[in-house]
Amino acid sequence: MSVVLHVAICLAMTLRILSRRNPPGVAMAWILVILLVPMLGAVLYVMIGERRLGRRWIERAEAERADLALRFGALSADATRDPMDVGPVGEPVARLTRALASIPIMGGHKVELLSDTHRILRGLIEDIDDCRERCSLEFYIWHQGGLVVELVEALIRAAERGVAVTALMDGLGSRPFIRRGLAARMRAAGIVVVVVLPANALRMLVARVDLRNHRKIAVFDDRIAWTGSCNLADPLYFKKDAGVGQWVDAMIRIEGPASALLGAITNAMAVLQSGPRLRDVRSPNVSPPVGPVALQAFPSGPGFAFQHVESVILTAIYSARRELILTTPYFVPGEALVTALRSAARRGVAVVMVVPWRCDSRMVHYASASYFDELLSAGVRIHRFRGGLLHTKSMVVDRELAVFGTVNFDLRSFHLNFELSMLLYDRDFCELLVTLHRDYLTQCEPMDLAVWRTRPFHHRVIENAAQIASPLL
Repeated sequence: MSVVLHVAICLAMTLRILSRRNPPGVAMAWILVILLVPMLGAVLYVMIGERRLGRRWIERAEAERADLALRFGALSADATRDPMDVGPVGEPVARLTRALASIPIMGGHKVELLSDTHRILRGLIEDIDDCRERCSLEFYIWHQGGLVVELVEALIRAAERGVAVTALMDGLGSRPFIRRGLAARMRAAGIVVVVVLPANALRMLVARVDLRNHRKIAVFDDRIAWTGSCNLADPLYFKKDAGVGQWVDAMIRIEGPASALLGAITNAMAVLQSGPRLRDVRSPNVSPPVGPVALQAFPSGPGFAFQHVESVILTAIYSARRELILTTPYFVPGEALVTALRSAARRGVAVVMVVPWRCDSRMVHYASASYFDELLSAGVRIHRFRGGLLHTKSMVVDRELAVFGTVNFDLRSFHLNFELSMLLYDRDFCELLVTLHRDYLTQCEPMDLAVWRTRPFHHRVIENAAQIASPLL
């Protein structure tokens, strides 16, 4: 009887997997899990095997899609730039991004790059204190402690003086914060607290619980916006026992017309989670041009076929002619991205990849390592950062195009998380980002292919096993 049940479960789950359009690696990984451990594998597949957001979420997303495209067009109308103006590297990326997300290149921005987390948090506090009408913060992690307490106090002060304050926090990433007293104090002060994708047993019945809102966005009066890799977490207090050192992040502070657009993106997430009652119907305060930087926002997430951030990143890599530098804390890329990086190196592009020496996920650490041999063999230069957990997600192509935001170079960011990427078509900003990369490289150890190949045999076995499981990470 147990054999019949085993076969029935394997057959039913395999048919279910094959009935859906999955990448071959993902489908094969799940079928292997089902065959090896059918009962546990079936439970895992039901929990995290499909990108289910829930019927209500999808209905709201479908209802909002056309409206969002119209809002994006209206907000960017006066600042729109022609893709022909950004050069041969940026043009194909700009065209693809507009086709996928209905967001054009927008000119007229002043952009500041910040790489010290305490300075970032203090800058956010200053902008909260200067805010007069509306303020929204959408962050994957809110972590109580240190400067974050001061930031929450600033939000409460803003709400008390009449500023409309909205705080979005991921239901899993911010779970300890939500359960503690600061979130309750925020609500009591009149702040609209939106828990995006709550993680609980009830939700597991209707939606996949590990689909997360990984964005980091702050918008003030539709005039100033922040985004990048930094969560609302003071590095002196965050994950002190993880054994990876302090998290190293970077953010950009944007002044100009795109700030209102990022505010619309955050408001759309609040509406998707909590319904039309949170829709901001007031006219946005679209800023006039204040600087020379042209940029393009690209929001992405599961369940939206028109928002494939992986294709944008691949297009940027294939556009490279001379130099490509990228930083990412989690590198579990899939074959398409590995092929793009190898192809770039082999056609003579100087490809440099900066990753942490250690990351806070052992499985990701080993899965990443499984790709190093073939990348090093193709001429990609890999440097491992020893100054903490390098968490900055960035890429510079030929010093003409920068990709900067919340997206890791892994399948989770590409297909499962809600993310935000900023595409910056500005040589001066690219030079600033390259300067930051050079600072990271001073704290790195470059990898040597011959030395790498002397690692113990059992490490290779573990790495390759983790790579097989990587579509499920």
